[in-house]
Amino acid sequence: MKTKVLSLAMLFTFAACCSFAQSKSKTLFRKPHYQEVDFEDLMHRYFGKEAGSYNKLEGIYSVSCVITKTSKAFLTGKQKVKVVERKDNYARIAFLKDWPDTNRDFIEVSLSYHVTNRYPIVGEVSTISEGEAYIYKHIEPDGSLFDYSMIASSNNLIEGEHSEMRGRKIITYKLSYMKIYPKVKGQDIVMGN
Repeated sequence: MKTKVLSLAMLFTFAACCSFAQSKSKTLFRKPHYQEVDFEDLMHRYFGKEAGSYNKLEGIYSVSCVITKTSKAFLTGKQKVKVVERKDNYARIAFLKDWPDTNRDFIEVSLSYHVTNRYPIVGEVSTISEGEAYIYKHIEPDGSLFDYSMIASSNNLIEGEHSEMRGRKIITYKLSYMKIYPKVKGQDIVMGN
């Protein structure tokens, strides 16, 4: 009798563990909603251009991010800004000119993706103001979109910002894109002496 109860309890425990593990594996290995390009498609985009038709946005960039939370103090009403997270050089991406028939000017391709020889398109860029300002749509792995307004701070630095309200707080995401290749010679900001 004791062994039957013990074996029945072990069977229920084993079944519960299996169902829990099966439900977790479905959420852990969910396929991202990125459009992907392979190496051959990248080469087609590169060689499909006319010689000398490169835009100054095109290139390889290192991406940094700062997330801030702005709120008002309870009694004083004074505005407080707190840095929630900072990631320096957390990704490498490439901005490439998209095909002429699409509704986007450039695509952002992740070079830091975890699958070899697959490059997901993680953003779309549209040009405004004669190429000095951009509207950037960032694509999350679940398929949701976030709009950023971007501006070229210098020849090799582009900064973008997205803000959203959560309750009574403003969450601001600031992205900095530092151009790695090809570097544009000219009026860069030099810090220090």
